[in-house]
Amino acid sequence: MGKVILNDIIEVISGGTPQTSITEYWENGTIGWLSINDFNNDNRRVFTSEKKITEKGLKNSSTKLLQVNDIIISARGTVGKLAQIGCPMAFNQSCFGLRGKKNIVDNTYLYYSLKNYVSNIQKKGQGSVFNTINLDSFKIMEIEIEEYLPTQQKIASVLSALDDKIELNNRINAELEVMAKTLYDYWFVQFDFPYSPPSEGWQNSKNFDGVVGYKSSGGKMVYNETLKREIPEGWEVTVFNDWIKNTKAGDWGKESIEGNYTERVYCIRGADINGINGKGEVKAPERFILKNNSSKKLVPNDFVVEISGGSPVQSTGRIALITESTLERFDTDIICSNFCKAVSIKDEKYIYNFKQEWQRLYDAGVFFGFEGKTSGIKNFLFDSFMNSYSIVLPQKEIVEKYYEFAKIIDKKIQSNLKQNQALSALRDWLLPMLMNGQVKVGETFVEKRKASTLQIENFNKIKILYATIWANNMIGAKQGEMATAKDVYLLDRIYGVETGFHFAQHNWGSFDPKEKQLLNTKQYFHKPSFPNSNAYYLDVKDNGKLLASIPEPLKIQITKGLNEMNSAFFSKYRGKEKAEKKELFATVLKCIEDRQSLELSIIRDEMSNWKIKQDGKTLTKAEKFTEEDTETALQVINENKWYKNVLL
Repeated sequence: MGKVILNDIIEVISGGTPQTSITEYWENGTIGWLSINDFNNDNRRVFTSEKKITEKGLKNSSTKLLQVNDIIISARGTVGKLAQIGCPMAFNQSCFGLRGKKNIVDNTYLYYSLKNYVSNIQKKGQGSVFNTINLDSFKIMEIEIEEYLPTQQKIASVLSALDDKIELNNRINAELEVMAKTLYDYWFVQFDFPYSPPSEGWQNSKNFDGVVGYKSSGGKMVYNETLKREIPEGWEVTVFNDWIKNTKAGDWGKESIEGNYTERVYCIRGADINGINGKGEVKAPERFILKNNSSKKLVPNDFVVEISGGSPVQSTGRIALITESTLERFDTDIICSNFCKAVSIKDEKYIYNFKQEWQRLYDAGVFFGFEGKTSGIKNFLFDSFMNSYSIVLPQKEIVEKYYEFAKIIDKKIQSNLKQNQALSALRDWLLPMLMNGQVKVGETFVEKRKASTLQIENFNKIKILYATIWANNMIGAKQGEMATAKDVYLLDRIYGVETGFHFAQHNWGSFDPKEKQLLNTKQYFHKPSFPNSNAYYLDVKDNGKLLASIPEPLKIQITKGLNEMNSAFFSKYRGKEKAEKKELFATVLKCIEDRQSLELSIIRDEMSNWKIKQDGKTLTKAEKFTEEDTETALQVINENKWYKNVLL
């Protein structure tokens, strides 16, 4: 590994904009022309752009064509966003193209190295890399790179394999969404829904299977004066408000606990709607609201609607459906911000029709006609739209058929999104360690396999620690490393949680000191101080992203175990005293396990042989904990039969 000036290992390519007043530079363009909006997400590669230019536009402007695997970085606005080019595309002057110098740096490795560089700067609290990036910026950016090119390529292949799977899942999801949209269009826009004609003679027709498209097969259509078009006989006309059970206003609360603002939530903003829909990142801020406002919390089948925001080319009214899987991405409840509104549907069977019809109107630009302005901000005239815009109300039978179809598609989409979260978490965990040399890519298959296995094992252990800290947060238990370590041992031995940790009589306790170091993984854990104290407690980071990758049964198993132990004994204690009680119970249970006995004298004998270090001194567990304390712990363990998994 060695530090280099970025400018010394790359070729910098500047972008530009063809003159917008010259139509032939833009009209019927086929060449992608990138801006930050096209790659302002977490995807590694970018394949499409909102705007396209012509060959003449390319030749008669300062923009350049980037090649496959070149890197684009945003230089203004949202600074430091990165992507690799998926197909040759041009780009505007608010970005730079970067190309690694041949035989010095691999482009894919360079992409991950820059991603790690930007992430490190953002973690230092600067928010963005710089206010802007210019050509001189690359002359002062210093990054650390692996000097051996084949090793660069091996590191890149490990990380890109994870991103390739994420990309594949995204493509599958896009195709699934097209399927759901296409079927909706056939059934509810073109009115060619499945239909069994009542007239005689159909059953004898060649290749007839009993079901045809309604309109194309001559199903009766009736002109509707309100819609100014024909609709199927028996269908009605309604407004969106007739579908709605209730609405929930947004909230913003406080940044931290303040007075009665104690209920921790994540706040979904308009900027998070695409991410909720699986088309980017969700960076919902953590806020604290009044307990009296708990009714604002979102539940499955709620819709979040953006009512303020937008842009000259993007209307307000973006929408996202909240599902069980959506809620699993967060480690606490979610609400919508006061720039959004939540909508609950009367009949669950209509949720996918509501979603598709709303999105169809949004894509058609209908919502631009229902906007007002306040202090320069566009506002969606929600009540006006909901009460006045007429739509078709299909017959319940065909709605239910579409619901069953769309539900299967949505389930697969949500499964892919959940898998992507787990893959992203693994990639983001590996990235800094591979880039700083903490984790080596082995030279042989066996070394690679061992390294990969160890990385996965450690990542799974981090998940256990994460879920344990999260579950303790749910019961208001803030505690340090010692108590958390004891919780993991007790969960493993009492409740059969498969933690993967190795337990023995270490001088720090039953927890392996090497495994204890996983609590220092800054990506997922931090150590805030208690108010007015030098003591600290463990807490989780990353807005609950890792939690979404932890299986629901495991979270339930951990939460249930901690709740039961807390209710049975530990809830009586606080702070350091509580941590020491957990250490006592873990000690007694480990001695029961090692000596296969519940006899007090045998347990005390084992404790007298277990050496520990405390305050710089060496003593034994028997010296630290009195016989009376040991007897109390043994009694509770007996009463609750917590020994049953450790006695053979």
